[in-house]
Amino acid sequence: MNALALDTATPYLVLGTLHGERALRRGRAHAETLVGDLEDFLAWSGVEPAELDLIVVGEGPGSYTGLRVGLAAATALARAWGLPLVGVPTLAAVPAPPQGAQVVWPSRNRFAYVLDRPDEPARKEALDALADAGCRVWASPPSGRRLARLGLEAWRSGRRGAEPLYL
Repeated sequence: MNALALDTATPYLVLGTLHGERALRRGRAHAETLVGDLEDFLAWSGVEPAELDLIVVGEGPGSYTGLRVGLAAATALARAWGLPLVGVPTLAAVPAPPQGAQVVWPSRNRFAYVLDRPDEPARKEALDALADAGCRVWASPPSGRRLARLGLEAWRSGRRGAEPLYL
């Protein structure tokens, strides 16, 4: 099976398959660049839509607009190409932080989402409390390859659809 993953929950537009990935810093311009970036990524990776079995979308946490862009694009691709869609938590695809650190994704309202283990939901914490506890912010972009792999695992385990986690 092959999956196309996309995530717009962070300032990065993340695209990936099991064999390649790109993380492009887009800030808040995901909607303006997504179609062109996706076309470029598919051409670069050599993947044709007919070779895909699944669309995977990052569910956040993220801003309302950022998540809606990704969910709308993933839903449109799944419908246009006749493929199933599954969502996975964005933070579960962030590369492992240095030993002893936690995956922490800051939001704009002085809070952050913290992920202790990839198989658990993220929890919301005050940034000041995290700083007082000596926690380092680890805000690396998610991995497109990992998103694709997590999506395939979720699909095989019976998960269907996507549920966004808004900041």
